[in-house]
Amino acid sequence: MIPAILLSFFLSLAGTGAYAWAAQRGGLLDRPGHRASHDTPTPTGAGIALVASLLITAWGVGVDGGEPRLGLLSLSASWAVVALPLALGLSLVGLADDRFDVSAWWRLLAQVLASGGLLVAAGVPGGLAPWSIPLLVLALVWTMNAVNFMDGSNGMAGMQGLFSAALVGGVSVLGGDSALAIAAFCLAAACAGFLPWNAPRARVFMGDAGSVPLGFLLGGLCIAGALRSVLPWPAAIAVLAVFHVDAGLTLLMRMRQGERWYTPHRRHVYQRLLAQGWSHGQVLLLYSALNVGIVAPGVMLGTIHAQWAWEIAAGVFVLLAASWYAVSLKLGEET
Repeated sequence: MIPAILLSFFLSLAGTGAYAWAAQRGGLLDRPGHRASHDTPTPTGAGIALVASLLITAWGVGVDGGEPRLGLLSLSASWAVVALPLALGLSLVGLADDRFDVSAWWRLLAQVLASGGLLVAAGVPGGLAPWSIPLLVLALVWTMNAVNFMDGSNGMAGMQGLFSAALVGGVSVLGGDSALAIAAFCLAAACAGFLPWNAPRARVFMGDAGSVPLGFLLGGLCIAGALRSVLPWPAAIAVLAVFHVDAGLTLLMRMRQGERWYTPHRRHVYQRLLAQGWSHGQVLLLYSALNVGIVAPGVMLGTIHAQWAWEIAAGVFVLLAASWYAVSLKLGEET
């Protein structure tokens, strides 16, 4: 486990730096605009280095006698052979979007196909009721987009990826599932390797090439945790609750106020805090505190006391929703 984690970290760290150098010279830059939280052109799309580091680790460390062993480990067809290549495909679509502005419908189609492909390859349809498959596809697509929506402040998506993957990894260790643990910790390590380039000062952005596949992999790990009985379903749903609450309530607020909710905006709480003069570091600290203070205890308690998992998960979402509402009121935002 340790060599795989270290390899993921250092490949991501070096790969992100190399990508930043190449993107700077190749002109793949995110230029300041009315939605941007930065004021200088910055290389974007570096998330592909994060995904590539995981794929190289999976095949470099996990191949033994011609058989890939790393995959939702012992689930090689789900992780090393399916999940990571699909994530790389999503990353390439995101990179194309960062460069050429791909239609939202083509991006959505890629997300749906990747989600369905992962679930079918993992054998999910054989173990669940047929009606649950569209719900899981929808959940994965929503998670990808929620992470993408929230990737607008230095370190935000990378830190959420580090936290969520490490949380799944920790619960997997406690549950005795080393296969899931190593997959989760490798993802956490890759996020940790990306962060020095993105926080506290952003020298490169993850872009759609990173945020979308990151959401895909995090959602896949949560689903795997539930299917492997490591996480109760309510606890699995709560792992990414901070992003789900901010993205979801902001979307509902915009719909309620009659806005064109499908258009770009700056209405997420983190964006409004930045507009009020908060630094990127302060915003990151706030969201990290919510994760550590509310989400982590909730997921752990819901796993240990599985009979109360739904009530505990509901409590996590209520506390986060109340926090979102309180901050919105403080910022003078009508909700």
